[in-house]
Amino acid sequence: MNLTFEVTFHTPFVISSGKALDGLDHTIDEETPFPSSAVKGLLRAHAEHWLGLPKPLVGEVFGTARKGSDWIFSDVTVERIGTGSLEHGVEPSLWNRVRVDENGRAEERALVAGQQCWAETGEFTIAWSGPGKPPKLHVLVLRASARDVVSIGLNRRRGFGWVTIRDAEPWTEDDSRALLGVKEES
Repeated sequence: MNLTFEVTFHTPFVISSGKALDGLDHTIDEETPFPSSAVKGLLRAHAEHWLGLPKPLVGEVFGTARKGSDWIFSDVTVERIGTGSLEHGVEPSLWNRVRVDENGRAEERALVAGQQCWAETGEFTIAWSGPGKPPKLHVLVLRASARDVVSIGLNRRRGFGWVTIRDAEPWTEDDSRALLGVKEES
């Protein structure tokens, strides 16, 4: 079973590669600007911290140090603005920010420069690799976690990385009741 999710990008985003380059403090991986590791970590964080789901359930879905996950997360393929097609890779643009002091003056040595990505939409899949059919509760956790995400990557509290993530299935009251029941049991 594969779950497919569509990402709508509302602003540029930055998921840093962790490498500085040519005067840039933050760079992106131009071939894989939104890697599977970022998808999985983001959804896990939302399941545990924002949705408040029980840690044992989150561990079942996303894996633990002792047992990996039976779900395989893909990278996000993005649609470059104006191309009309999903593909790997982006052409980054530059951004910068300067820190100001309490008097509104630029602080010395406080300029930050980096790369950002512009995209219209993207898509990723989460595939079940375990035996038989995946547990329905796992599917609900993944769908709810994805729908809960509104921002991704670096500086998401400063206007970068605003997104909407949706799967093809409508969310129902029964879906909400099932997740609330799990929270009440724990």
